[in-house]
Amino acid sequence: MALKRLTIYGFGKFHDRTFPLNTGLNILLGPNEAGKSTLTQFIGAIFFGFPTKKHPELRYEPLDGSRFGGEIAFTQDGTNYLVSRVDGPHGGKVTLRNVTLDLALPATALARILAPVDAQLFSNVYAINEPRLGTVFAASKQELIDRLRHVGAVGSDFWLAQAHQLDGAADDLYKPQGRKPRLNQQLQEYQDLTEKLNRANTSYTTYWELLQTQQQQRSQQTELQQQLAVQRQVASQYDQQLSLWSTYQQWLALDDTTTSLTSGFQQSDATALERLTNQVNATAATLQGDQEQLAGLQKQAQLPPRFQQYLLVAAQVDPLIAQLPDVTIAARERERLQTEQAELQRQASDIEHQYAKHGQMPRAFSLATTQQVQELMASLSMANQKRRRLQQELNQLNEQYRKQQPTRQQRKNPLADKQVGWLATGLIVLIGAMFLPGTLFKLVGALLGVAVGYYGVFIVDSSTPASRQMQTLAEDIRDVQAQLREGGRDSDHLTQQLDDIGDAHGLSDLAPEQWNAAQDAIVTWDRLTQRLENAAEQLATVTTTVTGFQAAVQQALPAVATADFTQLARELQDLQSTQQRLRTQESDVTAVASRLKRDQVAVDQAQQAVTTFLQTRNLRSTDAFYQQYQQVREQGNRTQQRAALAEQLGAQNLTALQQVTSHEDLGQRARSATAQVTDLQQQLDTVTEHLATIAGQLDHLTASGTQASLRQKLANLAAQMQTTTQQWLIDRLVSQWIAATLAAASGDRLPQIVKTASQFYGKLTENRYTEIELTPTTLRVKRADGNWRAVGQLSRGTAEQLDFAVKLAFAVVMAQQVAMPVIIDDGFVNFDADRRQAAYQLLATISGDIQVILLTADDEVADKLPTENLIRLTD
Repeated sequence: MALKRLTIYGFGKFHDRTFPLNTGLNILLGPNEAGKSTLTQFIGAIFFGFPTKKHPELRYEPLDGSRFGGEIAFTQDGTNYLVSRVDGPHGGKVTLRNVTLDLALPATALARILAPVDAQLFSNVYAINEPRLGTVFAASKQELIDRLRHVGAVGSDFWLAQAHQLDGAADDLYKPQGRKPRLNQQLQEYQDLTEKLNRANTSYTTYWELLQTQQQQRSQQTELQQQLAVQRQVASQYDQQLSLWSTYQQWLALDDTTTSLTSGFQQSDATALERLTNQVNATAATLQGDQEQLAGLQKQAQLPPRFQQYLLVAAQVDPLIAQLPDVTIAARERERLQTEQAELQRQASDIEHQYAKHGQMPRAFSLATTQQVQELMASLSMANQKRRRLQQELNQLNEQYRKQQPTRQQRKNPLADKQVGWLATGLIVLIGAMFLPGTLFKLVGALLGVAVGYYGVFIVDSSTPASRQMQTLAEDIRDVQAQLREGGRDSDHLTQQLDDIGDAHGLSDLAPEQWNAAQDAIVTWDRLTQRLENAAEQLATVTTTVTGFQAAVQQALPAVATADFTQLARELQDLQSTQQRLRTQESDVTAVASRLKRDQVAVDQAQQAVTTFLQTRNLRSTDAFYQQYQQVREQGNRTQQRAALAEQLGAQNLTALQQVTSHEDLGQRARSATAQVTDLQQQLDTVTEHLATIAGQLDHLTASGTQASLRQKLANLAAQMQTTTQQWLIDRLVSQWIAATLAAASGDRLPQIVKTASQFYGKLTENRYTEIELTPTTLRVKRADGNWRAVGQLSRGTAEQLDFAVKLAFAVVMAQQVAMPVIIDDGFVNFDADRRQAAYQLLATISGDIQVILLTADDEVADKLPTENLIRLTD
């Protein structure tokens, strides 16, 4: 596998950042807090998932609130993939794509592509930093061996954990010198039960004799308990009868002779009389209340002065009273509109104060004008940028021209001074040829003269090299100046167009850059002006309604001419209330008079009902009824009291007491029954005491349990011991099998890894240590002088170099089976300068086989390591 590109949406301090990577050595250089650890965590998070929110310090959520996540482009077995992960449940939402085939893949396919690498293997081997290298210094021997087995056998973490768990479970079952393990406790219990069974066998005969005696005594005890319970019940009955003797005497004192009760004086009759009496009182009270109400209504018949004035103009005022609710609503609307108008006027004034020049607000742009202004502003900005660039270029050319001014020697060209001489020579040759004999010689001489003159005039250059360079600069300056003049004309033309638009819309006092804000204010001012016009129209309408109503009321009632609308409304409401009250009083007087007649009839009827009730019982007053009613009630109470005493005694006790002649006879029977109870109790106590003695003897003989129960306990315990032993053997054998299987699984790789790690370790330590040896119980390294050192005897840096060499050896040896780049995040903090350089060279060497990503703050690495991809994180 090789990573091709890291794209970060938002992760830690990075957002919208892309890092391209090569297949060989990649160096990402940056100081502390430049984001090196963030990038390492980013790679692991995209491949294996974000940590849960229970560990926010490991999630690296973006500091600026951007989208959490990113994507990695990588190649695996000649196929290009793109994996992205964003925030979501279960470690984030994953999207996977086969870029080579342009095919979307399910998220579950990512683990299959990365297999056998998981998050733990990536963290333990491929993501290297100083804290993880430092764990080798504090690790125990067994932990180091397990780590190398993990390195040698991919995916062995689960089985190593299972082996440790099985070893712990076996130790919980049995230890040779332990006490708490289950099998140790069962062995001790088995020994104790065996001793108890031996003691029980020696006292077997005596135990059975005492057991038979105990059964006989228990039978006698049961019989005595039954007799004692019966006798106690008899004695209890006599005691109860003695306690009820006084109640029995009261029952006898109340004779059972009853006379027939007189009819018409029962509880229902008393209730009926009380109901009729209450009805008479209620109707009389109602009659009195109606009489008082009628007197009050007659007293309230006087009219106020304002109402007397109203009666004179009622025809004019009544329509106004009917309009009062609508006019009140209009008055409230007038107050609201006045408040709204003032607020709108204030907002419009603020805008006018800011933008209205000379009392006139600018006009709003149309959509076409807005687009035209934007285009002109963009063109003007580009033209100004071009002018600034051309001006800078012109300044540079002028400076070069100034520096290239030729000296006097440079201006002088010796060859150019001879042009006249060459021309004269040519003429002389040409003229001399005319005098040569023969046409051919004359022709050759003439051509030679022409050639000499041509050379002098056209071939010999009168300019020097400096003058030619000056001429070139001058031409460039003239060209740039022409472009500047043309750009100035374009800028002036664009500026003039903008000025024309500003003049046409009243924006000439504002810079074009402020026109956008001014347009928003102009639109707002137009909207406020429209709302002010609408509010003014509504206010005029409701004001007309209210003032017209006030004028009509003041005309009808001159007494309220100086009152405002609120006082007018209150006066009209009082008039309306008085009018309604008078109408109500008239109807109330008639109704009260009718009720008085009905109340009088009801009182007469109620009194007649009471008189009829008394006449049917030959009585003249209610007092006589209640005297007769009390006598009948006392007779009934006597009968009820005697029945209650009989119920308290009970039918059985009442019958028994009726058979007793006197209180002394009953006492004699009770004392005899109590004596029998005491005698039976003494016999029962003797038998119980004997049983307790026998039980003590049996407990002494069977302190260790009976033979049968002890044998059963021994058999059960033996079965439990067998089950525990089988479980212990299973746990121990499975643990040993896992260890042997992992050793066999890593046997073909581990020697090669250890050999390669020895070579790397020698390079890192400048051949101070030449060999690594791993046995089932120890891990040690060999010095150049032949002495061996355990890991605990190494310095921290040397121990970290050992772990670094092993991890690099694993990555190199397993490159065909486990394709994953090696990522080093400032892992050489504890390396000295020489060993750090050796580590850099080793990374450069292995980068030909596997991809290496080095994140470091060491600036020297950029000069000392050859790389095609150097990224500075601070750029």
